[in-house]
Amino acid sequence: MTNYLYNLFKDITNITAFLFKKLDTDISYIAIKNELLNLNYSFFKAEFSFNLFKYIIIPFLLIVIVSLVLLLIVNRYGFEKKIIIKNEVDIKTNDFLTEIIFSNYDSKYIKEQIKLFIEEVPFKKKWCKGIILNKIITIKRNINGVNPHQMLLIYKYFGFHDYSDKLIKSRSWENKLLGIYHYQILEYKIKTGYIRPNIYVKNKFLKSNALIAVISLSDQKFDFLSNYEKQISYADELKILDIIHQKKSALPKKINEWLYNKNSSVVILAIKLMIRYRETLTTTQISHLLSNASNKVRKETFLVIRNLYIIEANELLINHYPKETDKRNKISALKTMGAIGDNDTKDFALSILLKEVDLEIKFEIVNCINKIDTTFFNTYKTEDASENEIIKRIVLHVNNPYLN
Repeated sequence: MTNYLYNLFKDITNITAFLFKKLDTDISYIAIKNELLNLNYSFFKAEFSFNLFKYIIIPFLLIVIVSLVLLLIVNRYGFEKKIIIKNEVDIKTNDFLTEIIFSNYDSKYIKEQIKLFIEEVPFKKKWCKGIILNKIITIKRNINGVNPHQMLLIYKYFGFHDYSDKLIKSRSWENKLLGIYHYQILEYKIKTGYIRPNIYVKNKFLKSNALIAVISLSDQKFDFLSNYEKQISYADELKILDIIHQKKSALPKKINEWLYNKNSSVVILAIKLMIRYRETLTTTQISHLLSNASNKVRKETFLVIRNLYIIEANELLINHYPKETDKRNKISALKTMGAIGDNDTKDFALSILLKEVDLEIKFEIVNCINKIDTTFFNTYKTEDASENEIIKRIVLHVNNPYLN
């Protein structure tokens, strides 16, 4: 191999010298070819290619392959070692948190024990902090009966409040979400002011989570919603109602202002709260809600009248029905009139029965009349035979919904 490399180097040197020697003159193809043929160890010989592969390419590939294999072995060993260390930290963290959370230690002793624990584990590593923080949040979220003040102290003694602050102040909305999540789960109420500005951002995910977190942490009976101008999604409505139910809070004092709010989402939330708290609406409030431009607000108004059985709204519904433009709302209004209606309601429904051409609405009109007077259609007849047949079929379905 040494001789081969010597001859190869010698030939390359000769070719280079030849080219530089003729640099200032015209070098013809024949001259270059003759010079190459005069070399003792020509590049054009098959033996050259064989030796090139034998002494250079194959050894190089072997070195690369061996290096990669060794690298994989070292990485695998490091990975396995890291898993073992993580498992050890996980077990230590479980034991440590279980002891300090479910024992009656004072805050000074807990703080000292946390300092000692930090020295026992590789706390400076990001993954180690992640394990401990996730354990704290999981315990707070899933185990009932833990002292929220104590959990917050443990969180702060580990220094995780600084980490959450950095997340909240980050430009990344994903980081902000994580910081908000920490504050919400650990009930860090003093940090509500850091969350509140995110209620008004454009990002819908960040805005939604910030709103729920502020409501969850708020001690102000949710009155800040009176000035909230953004739309609230159906999912967030359910979350807000669930939070209010869990907190066992009283009905917000400004609930009447919510009913007259320009934001339809706030109005709908107010109506649902009225249902939840079994708080009846006045005829003035109902009249205002029925005149709302939002179809959803009017639909929720029909539901609250039906669920709370507000019979005083019967006349309002009769007067409103001809003005209603949304088909689903018309059907909902008829369901509500059937639930709270009287003879005046029956007469009104009968007056629109033959005029109605939409079969779905006609079905609900018949259902409304039948709920008020179950025997009415036993003797009911019209001059139109086809209309009689349609009504007869509808009555059969109303009385027996399982018919095809």
